Amino acid sequence: ASDEESRDRSEEEVQCGLLMGQQGDPGAEKTTPTYEWKDITKDFFVAIKDLSLGELMHHELFGLFEAMSAIEMMDPKMDAGMCCKKEKPLRFHTAVSSGQLKLDNLEYRELIGIFDSIYACLVSWLEGHSLAQTLFTCLYMHFPHAIEEKSLKAFCCAVYKLTDYIRKFITHASVFEEEDFQPSTFAYTLYPDVSDTKACSMLKEAEDELTRKAKASPETSEIIQFVVCRLKFARILLQIFMNLWRMKSSALSEAEMNDVVRQLNNLLDIIPVMRRSIERGSQPEVDSDAPNPMGFSPMVNQRLLPPTFPRYTKIKDRGESVGFLEELLQRLKLACKVTGCTHFYSALNFFMDFSKKSGQCLLSRSMLRFIYLNLYSVDFNSFIDYLKESAKVFIAPPVLMSRNALSSNSQARECVESFFNYTPNMHTMYVFLQICGYNRARQRDKLARLLEEFAKLQQEAQRLDTYLYMQDSKSETTSQYLACFGTWILYQCLRAMELYLLSGLELELYSVHEYLYIFWYLYEFLFGWIVSSLTRAESFLLDQDCIVDQSKQSSGAKSRKQKSKKKKAKPYFREILYNQALQNVCGGFYKGLTGFVKDGRIQQPAAMFDNEMIRFDHRFAPFACLKTPPMVPYFEFRLMRSHLLKLSSSELYLAAAKHFHQGRTILESIPNPDQEMLDILRVTKVNFVVMNLLAKGHKKDSKVQPEFDFSYHRYFPVIKQ
Repeated sequence: ASDEESRDRSEEEVQCGLLMGQQGDPGAEKTTPTYEWKDITKDFFVAIKDLSLGELMHHELFGLFEAMSAIEMMDPKMDAGMCCKKEKPLRFHTAVSSGQLKLDNLEYRELIGIFDSIYACLVSWLEGHSLAQTLFTCLYMHFPHAIEEKSLKAFCCAVYKLTDYIRKFITHASVFEEEDFQPSTFAYTLYPDVSDTKACSMLKEAEDELTRKAKASPETSEIIQFVVCRLKFARILLQIFMNLWRMKSSALSEAEMNDVVRQLNNLLDIIPVMRRSIERGSQPEVDSDAPNPMGFSPMVNQRLLPPTFPRYTKIKDRGESVGFLEELLQRLKLACKVTGCTHFYSALNFFMDFSKKSGQCLLSRSMLRFIYLNLYSVDFNSFIDYLKESAKVFIAPPVLMSRNALSSNSQARECVESFFNYTPNMHTMYVFLQICGYNRARQRDKLARLLEEFAKLQQEAQRLDTYLYMQDSKSETTSQYLACFGTWILYQCLRAMELYLLSGLELELYSVHEYLYIFWYLYEFLFGWIVSSLTRAESFLLDQDCIVDQSKQSSGAKSRKQKSKKKKAKPYFREILYNQALQNVCGGFYKGLTGFVKDGRIQQPAAMFDNEMIRFDHRFAPFACLKTPPMVPYFEFRLMRSHLLKLSSSELYLAAAKHFHQGRTILESIPNPDQEMLDILRVTKVNFVVMNLLAKGHKKDSKVQPEFDFSYHRYFPVIKQ
């Protein structure tokens, strides 16, 4: 027994030396430290006889820090030593020598079980657990070069490469927090002596060899194909990551991006085969933490973890892991569509929509940001040119239009160049896209800080517009210069404000009694500002089209007719309608909630513990730094509320029903509505019926607080009686 323990210790030391990249000295003598231990057991029990269970004595040498340490000692949830007593860690060489780990001649069912378990560990890592407690609990991953089974060796080397690429994509995108992802490798190296191309060729060779065996043995052909599909999945996924990573140095062509999408579709075709063959592999043992009977040791890396690390990690179920991979592939396909966003306005909408649909998946969020930013930010100048083009598309500032007289003014052009080349200005726009890549909770915190940067950017844009207006007034043009750059920046700022307030509803940060002024702010001010800025930009774009048409009066009648048709198209018609619908929906909630307050159906906090003005200022504090739009003070809300409360509750419910009906009418008029619009439309229909019932006296005497159900939509709840 002593020889076996010493052999395990030596193997552990050799393994740690290999992992840390250190050279051990086998000839060095080991010195065992000596301690003068003293048994205090009897004295301890005498000292605590007057203390009750759970009671601690406070002393100047025994404060809170020492007390917490004492509580955690010998607790299996906190003390790593106690966890290790539960199950003896099984190491690679020990498992091989004892026959518990096969290196060759594995059965096909064993290969399927190991592959599925490794995929499950990979998914568990992507969900925020550590590599030491997921992927590297697989003993085969410790020494892949020692594996003799060709398919298993190729698979393990490929998983190393996949893990490395995932870490690089996520760290490069930099949109994760500590609760999302743990990049630490715990001294394991992710760079085995195998190139990316070699890893793919090893997988391909293993596939071909198994395919030949399947043809030669029809009775085992089906289960061999199940093994092959798992190898093929790893190979194609690795090839996709290799192709996308090349974008870091040079943007992929349209044909190359289409090839990536084609490969993703190939992987989606493999998923059903993997799902229906899960049961054909070896299954985990009952009451065991290991995801597979062979090849895994959950406690093998316990000593690598820090003292306060989470002690238990539940590896994701195999079926759920395959489902996660399928959803991941769908999200990656969606992320590839971002290449069609040619300006900041469309890109911001795409990022926001993607965040709503894929907010929980860090890898897809990181991949979206990686793909998009590497299209334009290979160098700083390309991103500046991209933002100029975005401003031109949004509102067409005359100084950026080649046919305008202001664009030929050298001083005006120099001023615009200074505005775009001033790094903090463009960094604000860059960070806005980055924030949309974070998880929904972190987005809100970062948006509050971003608004401070927008306040500075608005000042710069205002100075630029003032200067350009002065230059334009000196020219002989008939057009009147509009605050183009200020409007462009204002719209982005308003989108950030909208996302900040609405995310509080999604994250359930507001109490029900706070809904009133949240929806009031959205209805009375924020959505009105958004509609106003879009209308201003649209009007200016149409005016610019008229000026261009007038400058081409010498063209033929047919040409003028074509231009007049083009002029009728309103670029922001759909966006304006959508925001008007949202404004009416918020108006419905505002007036409906006021009716509930009038009837005493909204629970209010106790007066001695409440100060509504402080709560109001706290909720809208990030807006205080902005001059445009200025933060609406509390006394204005109180004034408008008191005026509204003069109406009867029936009148308030009826007004709310009209708002919901108006929002529904606008949404139904939008052609080709997306799923977001359809969800809001469903909410408006239900709430319209509820408000009409209340207006007619339904549950007139009830004092029960209504229920607000956010299961239909993340921002706008269905009101239930």
